[in-house]
Amino acid sequence: MKTLKPVGLRITPFIAAGAAVIAVVMGFLVTAPTPARSQAPAAPAPGFTFALIGDLGYFPREEPWVDNVFADLNRNTSLAFVVHVGDLSSPRFGCTNELWARRLAQFRASAQPFVYTPGDNEWTDCHEPSVKGGDPLERLAKLRTVFFDGDHTLGQRTFALARQSQSAEPAFAKYRENVRWDLGGVTFLTLHVTGSNNGLGRSPEGDAEYADRNQANLAWLRQGFDHAKASNSRAIMVLQQANLFPEFPPFPGTPQSPSGYTDLRVHLQKEATAFGKPIVLVHGDSHFFRIDKPLSPRPVRGTAVTPAFEHFTRVETFGSPYHHWIHVTADASDPNVFTFRPRLVAANVTPRQ
Repeated sequence: MKTLKPVGLRITPFIAAGAAVIAVVMGFLVTAPTPARSQAPAAPAPGFTFALIGDLGYFPREEPWVDNVFADLNRNTSLAFVVHVGDLSSPRFGCTNELWARRLAQFRASAQPFVYTPGDNEWTDCHEPSVKGGDPLERLAKLRTVFFDGDHTLGQRTFALARQSQSAEPAFAKYRENVRWDLGGVTFLTLHVTGSNNGLGRSPEGDAEYADRNQANLAWLRQGFDHAKASNSRAIMVLQQANLFPEFPPFPGTPQSPSGYTDLRVHLQKEATAFGKPIVLVHGDSHFFRIDKPLSPRPVRGTAVTPAFEHFTRVETFGSPYHHWIHVTADASDPNVFTFRPRLVAANVTPRQ
């Protein structure tokens, strides 16, 4: 099938850890630690930079690579913040208190303010046989108390976050992981949306949890766009763990029916239509670095063409076995707003003969 290349898109091939990965450098018209210091995030002119990571350290042998990523991030002192979009490890390790303690220490030691949103490997998939005694709902409740205490980011420098749990709606009181912040004319928000079909379809208890969380996510998404419009934000970035577009290869598995992502996709397109400015969805899940336009027209025989959203961009972070990060520049004075650049950690690039 012929691929449509959006105007203004420059594609540069490169090799990462032994696999050919297509990096897209873009300016889209959307496009025991010491005590932390709390301060409002600063946006030095003419813009600011930040980092995106996720899906790292799936096996003990990869832990040195995770350490290298954090060391590389900490050397980049100009970063305004770092966001981890979930999956702290594979379920065998990611469901354990021991791995959580290690990651929490790394997050707290970050030189930059650090934001984290959960992945399926921290709780949704804790029922897997490789996890002894794993209970997804118990892990979820515990996860919220471990990583989402207080109303500031993690890291050695911090700034305040708006949490959905601060809402006047009692039904949303437990969703501390859904957060929002503004910086340099851009609105950022996280959604607790995980892989493994967002927890839907495995058990009655899981389906009930999904239904409640899905409603919370949809409400938080609407509030985020309302806030961005009221604040006259130049752009909005939504960050979550799950890949909403598994129909585009490569994908993490066969799409399930019913899908745990249908409602979110419908609402995201609705909000994108009303907002009309640059929107970026960042996720992990598939372990395939890419930047594309998943809502662009793709003719499929027997179906209607999906409406085009030129201002909507999808960014997927690197994931195990590739241990690198994405460097983002945001400049509200630039018509393109966002520029994305893959940052390969030299120590993690596999030498070739």
